[in-house]
Amino acid sequence: MNRRLAAGMVIVTLGAGPAEAFDQPVFPLNDTQLKALEEYQTAKGIKAFAAGPEGQFSAQSGFASASIAVREVLKACDKDVAQKAKRCLLLDLDGDPVPVALQYAQMLRIDEGAALEPIPLRDLTLSIDAWRAYQGFGEKGEHKAFALSLKGVWARSWDAATIEEAEKEALEACNRNAPSGSAPCFIIARDRTLIPGEELEAKPDLSVSGPKSQ
Repeated sequence: MNRRLAAGMVIVTLGAGPAEAFDQPVFPLNDTQLKALEEYQTAKGIKAFAAGPEGQFSAQSGFASASIAVREVLKACDKDVAQKAKRCLLLDLDGDPVPVALQYAQMLRIDEGAALEPIPLRDLTLSIDAWRAYQGFGEKGEHKAFALSLKGVWARSWDAATIEEAEKEALEACNRNAPSGSAPCFIIARDRTLIPGEELEAKPDLSVSGPKSQ
């Protein structure tokens, strides 16, 4: 048994909970960078923090212009960087973390090859109606699965004989929606387990890979 419905406006973060004080950037920061970022948070005036994948970083503060703060922090962070692809990203502006999507936008500008790499779906979101359906998903009988497309359409299946059957039904129902033709559906939840966004990777063709069912 399954249900499906086209998704609407994307506004709800999948698995959303209380906001965290720090959201890990698109590349891991080392201890020195993390310590510098922590110290930067107490700086006064308009400020900016940038870091790079090779361990470089810069924290600039005390400006009267955010644009100048950004220019100066990136200039300082990239001072000794020889390779364009290793350049720094702006991670925080005046105490506000730069969203993951905008970090990727910066990365694409300095490393064209990044567009060919899979992207972890850490900021995966659901529409209002998809979120309502997911909230009710927990009450459905096992085995069950919830499928989603990067274009927003979704479907769910429950009371299946096996988890594989539930996934197959959910994916087939989801992929019957027209938008999924350019962005194939993938499983975001099975039985009682929600798959974390960082375990789902979006490929350049908008297909998504993730952990297989056990």
